[in-house]
Amino acid sequence: MSFKVVNTIFIPGLDFGARLLESLDATLVEGKWQTEDEIITNAADADAVICTGSLQPFNRRVIASLSKCRILASLGIAYERTDLEAANEHGIVVTNVPDYCIDEVSGRAIAFMLALGHKLFQLDKAVREKQLCFVPPSRKAVMDIAYPIFRMRDQTLGIVGLGRLGLTTARKARGLGMRVVGYDPYVLKGVMMSREVQLVDFGTLLRESDFISIHAPLTDETRNMFGHEEFRKMKRTGYFINTARGELVEQPALIQALEEGLIAGAGLDVTVDEPIAADNPLLRMPNVILTGHSAWYSTTADSVSEFWGKPMSQVILALKGKWPPYAVNHQVKQMWLEKWGRRG
Repeated sequence: MSFKVVNTIFIPGLDFGARLLESLDATLVEGKWQTEDEIITNAADADAVICTGSLQPFNRRVIASLSKCRILASLGIAYERTDLEAANEHGIVVTNVPDYCIDEVSGRAIAFMLALGHKLFQLDKAVREKQLCFVPPSRKAVMDIAYPIFRMRDQTLGIVGLGRLGLTTARKARGLGMRVVGYDPYVLKGVMMSREVQLVDFGTLLRESDFISIHAPLTDETRNMFGHEEFRKMKRTGYFINTARGELVEQPALIQALEEGLIAGAGLDVTVDEPIAADNPLLRMPNVILTGHSAWYSTTADSVSEFWGKPMSQVILALKGKWPPYAVNHQVKQMWLEKWGRRG
């Protein structure tokens, strides 16, 4: 049986695992298409589609046009612009790469905590401006610039979202001697306990955490989950860290909380507007670190191949009639196997 695989986000020079198709009678069509009409025009008759479910509009209209498609294989972890309900109705399995950049993003969250908690940027600025020029500087001089700084082992990290990223961040924080609490209504208590994470309700996490790191997916349930009320409940010495999605936070509420001193600072790899607008007040705040949605990046070969190559491995399995292990819409499994499994 001949298959058509369409890569809608092709970038020359990157290895998307095309060689894996050599074992199948498959034609690969590659291009970079962003709009609904472009995707429909080029992928309507595809058996499999490689895409970015967090950026491209795989909504009900687009999915309904994919008359032969059995799999939408998305790069990366997020897939919020993919209509899973429509995919289920049309018997299409949606996959992501759930183990992509786990070490990189969790490491960035820890880096934010250390930089913010130890006032590294304020101290660096003071040294460059000759405010700290004695060796060693006086205790008062340091306090005037960096007060307060607490021992990490006396601090509590609150993690919202205890999937792979959240649990890896928890493990690294435990290595610093921190107490770790977590909130995730979809993760079993035993899983958290096995990673030395104390399960708490959302309100308790807000009140007790010195750092809050969010690792939740963007859904209708989590959109704007941090707003004015949530920031008011945090410690005034607390820091907010977001390496997930900007839309998880009401950005005006975060800006207000920082301006009014309701929280001590923030480490943000993501913002609502990307790239961040030139007039965004966050750019002027010395207690905010911004890294422009770069936490995923490393030069590690495994990281690169995971992002670009793993979706093709899911495509190969689906075309062989095998249920792909990275499926995110398990509700469609039985329908999918009845429709496609017999063709493997």
